[in-house]
Amino acid sequence: MSKVVDEFRIKQYAILKLDEIPQVNYRKYRIGTEEFDPVPIYDMPQCIAIVSDKSYLGKTVDFV
Repeated sequence: MSKVVDEFRIKQYAILKLDEIPQVNYRKYRIGTEEFDPVPIYDMPQCIAIVSDKSYLGKTVDFV
């Protein structure tokens, strides 16, 4: 599990900076009870992107 330490928006995407990204195989991200498909993101260390307009600062991300 990783914690969201920062976030910002680009159009319909929420870019979430995490304290760590585990080296595991995954198909989705789970934040609380919501599941998200990964969005490809490049050149942004320790960041993930999801389609959302909500704030997830301080939340925990599970890689499932």
